[in-house]
Formats: sequence, structure tokens, C-alpha cells
Amino acid sequence: MITIDLNENLSSESSIQLNQVIKYIFKSKKTTILTGAGISCNAGIPDFRSDDGLYNMVKSKYPKALVKGQDLFDISLFRDSQSLSIFCTFMESLYNASLLAKPTETHKFIKTLKDKNKLLRCYTQNIDCLEKNMNLNLGLSSDSSNSSFKEDWKNFDVIQLHGNLHKLSCTNCFSNFNWNENFQKLLSDGLNPECSKCLENYEKRLYSGKRLTNNMIGMLRPDIVLYGENHPQSELLSQGLSSDLKLKPDLLIIMGTSLKVDGVKKLVKSLSNKIHEFKNSKNDGKVIFINKTPLSKQWEKFIDYEIISDCDDFVKILKKEIPDLFLTQEQIDSKKLKNKFNHVMIKQERKITKNPIIKKEKIKRKQEKGNTTVKQQHNEINIKIEDSDDVQFESEVFTNGDETDEDIKDNILTPPITPTKKRRPTLKRKRPQQQKQQQNKRLKRPPSKGLTPPSSFSEDLPLKCLTTSQMNQMIQVGSSNVKAESISV
Repeated sequence: MITIDLNENLSSESSIQLNQVIKYIFKSKKTTILTGAGISCNAGIPDFRSDDGLYNMVKSKYPKALVKGQDLFDISLFRDSQSLSIFCTFMESLYNASLLAKPTETHKFIKTLKDKNKLLRCYTQNIDCLEKNMNLNLGLSSDSSNSSFKEDWKNFDVIQLHGNLHKLSCTNCFSNFNWNENFQKLLSDGLNPECSKCLENYEKRLYSGKRLTNNMIGMLRPDIVLYGENHPQSELLSQGLSSDLKLKPDLLIIMGTSLKVDGVKKLVKSLSNKIHEFKNSKNDGKVIFINKTPLSKQWEKFIDYEIISDCDDFVKILKKEIPDLFLTQEQIDSKKLKNKFNHVMIKQERKITKNPIIKKEKIKRKQEKGNTTVKQQHNEINIKIEDSDDVQFESEVFTNGDETDEDIKDNILTPPITPTKKRRPTLKRKRPQQQKQQQNKRLKRPPSKGLTPPSSFSEDLPLKCLTTSQMNQMIQVGSSNVKAESISV
């Protein structure tokens, strides 16, 4: 068992161990929690065994009536009318305190694990029902039955091991009742209200003439489990615990309890043994204890880490170290979008040139192509033409000292160079009629509908100027003339 005292300055080794504990909590998928009265102290409800706890408070108020404060929560108090009256008065004041109390950071932590689907079950020794204010489903009250228990156990978030202060139960028929103004007034006066169901059955037997007994009408008391009293739902509790062990929890967190009750000791040992079954594997489970007071040495085999701290202070450390665990899925998505947007804005700001500072840098570049020297100044461009093969660019740029050479090169203004292609002139296609007119102009003859072959010895029109089609027509015309002459002869 490794002890980490958060009330003192942590050493480097203790800091590493604390970060390891936080890592186990963050990576756990099936967390089981056991809570005690210590998690409700910051809500205004005192615990039992501390210096300002319930036991010392009762002893200081009633020094003669009780030997020690624990006697007020013992089943033997019903044997004495004076101690029973003190019990009723004290329970009524504790009920009022629970109504005014608000959930603490530890209660919110349990709710967070539930929302993240990391909570397997929460077992609590508290009777104040503050978990109900966090919309957690409470279970295992005295009115639970075997038929409905198997169906509802999986839906229970918090199992109340020691009962429910916000309910009243009958000592005879064990019927449950809610608090009302009449019951609250009687209990504040030190009197136990009578059970209405037992009174109804008593009247029925009386009117029917049946035998009556002295113990037929029960008294109402808070529905909590006292010392020396058998747990009314012990069978259901053992069945539920065995079903949770089959689900293989990988983490047990014990918060705000000193582990003095025998039933709670058995619960912790059975959970610890199951979690440590895979101790040498990759998915080895851990048992973490968090309380203001340290444990005895008998727990060294069952608990891996002992953290001496207030429970709410430890939860605040978790919020600081792993904030994503306490955010909803919508908040996580919006956070990712915001970070992505900021990253893009930073990139854009780096590209934008800032206001010039009194710092100049000269960049000289030589190019072999072109005949132009460009001298660039801030907000001015001068172009000068020279007859030289090498062109030297000089630019004076006002820059910020943080800019790189690539950023400076991007800011230099250079004349645009657009390559041009020499286009060939497109020749217009002439129509056949236009070609005939041009040929007639060359021959200096008026246009004629039919073509007559010129003399072969004519020097006016060389044969080179005639096309092949014209040459063929001339040959055909000549041959036809020859045939005509032969016929006439």
C-alpha cells in the first residue's frame, strides 16, 4: 500500500505516484465506488467518528443519558424510553439538515462517472440521499422484493447499505411511509408516530371480535439499519454483489469512510480480491482509498494507494489534471472546433505582414533571362531598362525581425512575365467565284461563262497559272475541235 499525503508538500516520487493514480481513474471502464459520511461533511452533514462528528455531538448534548455516542444508533435504544426520545429528536434534526444540504464535488464526480458510462455501481453507507439530488437512481430499500430486484438491479446507480433517512418504516409490519408535517412534529418532540396500517388492522380485529395482543400497533422510525440489527435486505445485497463481481470491475475507489463496520469490511475484501485477480496482466485493477484519516496496517494487502486528503480537494485535483473527464460530449466537440479555429487563425496571422519596424534587409538576385533591372522600395516600384544580359534585382524591404527569408521573398514585388506565342496569320479561304475574277484580271479578259482553251503558243497566259481542272477542260475542248474539223473535211 502506497501512502500519498496531500496535506504535505509532495516529493517528486509522490507526484509521480499521484499522476499514476489519476491515470488509473481516467482509463478505468468499470469503476466501483464505496462512500461514507466523509463525502457529505462539506454539505453540512457531520460524519460519525471525527472530533466534531455525530457521536461526540450527541455525547455533549446528552452526557447523562448515553454512555457514548454510538449507543444512539444501537438497536438496544428501544429498550429505554429516554434514549428512544433522544433518538427521535436527533433524527428529526438530521433529516432537516439533509433537506438543506447540497451535493458536494464528490457527489458530482459520481454523477460524472455515470454520464461517461464508467460507473459500475456505487455502494454508500450514507443515509442522507444527496445522490438523489444528482438524478442518480437509488436502490435497495426495505420495500424491495425478490421479483422486482433482479430486473431493477442493473438500473440502480447507488446502493444504500444502511438505509434511507427520508423514509419511515414500521417496527411491526415494516411498511414504508414518507415524512409529513405531523410525523415531523411528533419526532421533534421525542415521540414515535403510530403506524396507520397497523392501527387499521387493529380496528378490524376489534370490530370482528378477534383476539387482540399488546404488540399489534407498531411505531414509525427512520428506515435505517442500526448496530446489532439484522439487515432486512441482506439476501438481496449478496445477490447484487455477486452479479457485480461477475462483471469484472477494474477499479475500486473508497471515499470518506474509515472501514469500521463489519459488513463494509467484507464488501471491500471481496471486491478487492476480484479486482486483483488479473494483477499481473495488462488490465490489472487497483484499489484506491481517499480519506482524511489513515487506515490500519491490516488493509495493506487489499488497498494499493492510500491518499490522505479531503475528498472534495482530491476531486478538484482530478478536474485540473483531467478536465476532459468532467466535460460533456458537446463541450468536448466545441472545444475541438475552437482549437482548430485558433490554429487556422495563427497560421493566417503568420502570413500577414506586420507594421514595419526600423530594420532593413537587402535581397539581391541575379537572373540571366531578361534585360530589365527592377529596384523595389516600400510602396514604390521603379523599372529601369538596361542593355545587359545579367539582370540584378535590388529590393529594400521593411520587415519584422521575426520573419524568415521565405516570408521576405514572398513580399517582393516583381513585374509580371507572361509568355507570348507568335501566332501564324490565318489565311482567309477564297470562294471559287473570287478565284475566277482574279484569274480573269490576270488574263485581262472579261469574265466568260465557258472556258475556251487558249493557244498553246500564247504568251499572255503561261501554263503555270492554270490549275489542273482548267488544263483538263482545255484538253477536252481541243480534242472536240479536232474531231469536228475531221468530220467537216
